[in-house]
Amino acid sequence: MHNHILKKEQYATIYNMPNEDPNTFTQKDLMQHLLHATQHAATREELQTVKHEIVADIDKRFEQVDKRFEQMDKRFDELKVELKSDIKSLGNRHDRLSWAIFAAMLAIFFKEHLTKLFT
Repeated sequence: MHNHILKKEQYATIYNMPNEDPNTFTQKDLMQHLLHATQHAATREELQTVKHEIVADIDKRFEQVDKRFEQMDKRFDELKVELKSDIKSLGNRHDRLSWAIFAAMLAIFFKEHLTKLFT
């Protein structure tokens, strides 16, 4: 907490109160001081209200971000399943192609024996 006790000379300087004698604290000075103090209190209340609004807005934004991350996680899971399926399909194609190449190589190497066998 701030110590708001000021000397009479400081009030005259801060609030531009033209007093002839700095030790004099008039009723007008008191009223102006009270006015400034209430304005300060109102400002604090307004700041609290604004703070609560900002916190609520930030919470709302975090909820939106969380929802987007959940959507992205779902989409990544879907893509992962698709990718696994595609990899399995390509693996099967690779296996068939490997066997076809192996059979062709055998046919080329044993061409003479195969032609004799079928003629």
